[in-house]
Amino acid sequence: MLEITRLSKRYDNGTAALAGIDLVIDPGRIVAVVGPSGCGKSTLLRLLAGLERPSSGTIRLDGAPLEGPSPKIGVVFQEPRLMPWLDVLHNVAFGLPRRMPARARTAMALRAIARVGLSGFERALPKELSGGMAQRAALARALVTRPQLLLLDEPFSALDARLRARLHAEVLRIWAEDRPTLVLVTHDLDEAALLADLILVLSGPPGIVRAVYTNDQPRPRDPRSLSFQMLRARLLETLSACEHAAA
Repeated sequence: MLEITRLSKRYDNGTAALAGIDLVIDPGRIVAVVGPSGCGKSTLLRLLAGLERPSSGTIRLDGAPLEGPSPKIGVVFQEPRLMPWLDVLHNVAFGLPRRMPARARTAMALRAIARVGLSGFERALPKELSGGMAQRAALARALVTRPQLLLLDEPFSALDARLRARLHAEVLRIWAEDRPTLVLVTHDLDEAALLADLILVLSGPPGIVRAVYTNDQPRPRDPRSLSFQMLRARLLETLSACEHAAA
């Protein structure tokens, strides 16, 4: 379980990014976070990743306070952020403990690479990969430790529609196998409605929870269905109200 209690973030320059976020996410849920630019979506994800410390409030994963980055948490950013001097195999294995035997590290990395459909490209350098393949490698790196919490910060936004749909399917397949808790930051309302069980709408700055929508449509979801279009319309209406309030 992921528990967020009165979570706030204020930077040294006085900028308030988040203000009093409260949320409980049950294990194995997919949560999408949407909201206008500058409302604190990416800040929230960095706090959940342990990459930044909150100014106040707490984050607990399975009851334990989150004090920093953890092997229980995998992160995929908007850019793949692969190390250009390492091949796919060593990029994926990079996050594994150094004390682990080399053979075990390699075996775990190869399994993660196979799960995202990159078998055969283990020795390829990042410059030899397409954009979609590079994001697959980044996803494999996040999955290699079989994390309990997987965080996605707009990882599909730079891809064309065909590749985006393919990676959506890949993420759902992998999620169905391991059932990690998954938190996705996105600007794409269709993406949120397609993937998430729970959609969190932030407004701000500072970021506050404006609305929470439950999405119980069965998978696979049809964007042409009435229920899908009704949910999308509600999200759009809420976002428009957020933008109007911030103007």
